[in-house]
Amino acid sequence: MLNDILLRISETGYASLVRDTLWGYPIFETIHTIGIIMMFGSIALVDLRYIGFARILSAYELGERHLLRFTWVGFALIALSGLSLFTAYPVENIDNIAFKAKFVLIALAGLNMLFFNFRVASGLATIPARGSAMAVENAPDVPLAGRISVGLSLCLWTATIACGRLIAYPEIFE
Repeated sequence: MLNDILLRISETGYASLVRDTLWGYPIFETIHTIGIIMMFGSIALVDLRYIGFARILSAYELGERHLLRFTWVGFALIALSGLSLFTAYPVENIDNIAFKAKFVLIALAGLNMLFFNFRVASGLATIPARGSAMAVENAPDVPLAGRISVGLSLCLWTATIACGRLIAYPEIFE
């Protein structure tokens, strides 16, 4: 049943456009890469700030006010281009261990993000940047659970990107 659906997807004109034209696949790969740069770059900057780098900046403001839109635009580019790339070889991709691992890692990163947003971040909005006019000399640091969560975020997203690259090399896992 699933293989029949995937086979039908691979036989569509859109899948053929992506797979069989000279520039189809490379264009979507490029869009996918730009999306990864935007999403992971913005997440990494905020995560590194929460870990303790660039303490002059407010991590909450950096993420919520400035970088969150880059994260979501990057995610949209990744999702749209990723679906397009998937249509080119859906039957092969669905059996690929790296493909499956990538989506498990994305799910884990999403759960980690939910944990951070609902259990940690709400208390961090009040932590001012060091050196700012509002900074208190003994301003609290990000709690250990928050630092672990953002460290895990960096690891999960890095592993997700690595698995995404490994999709192109299924023979590694045979």
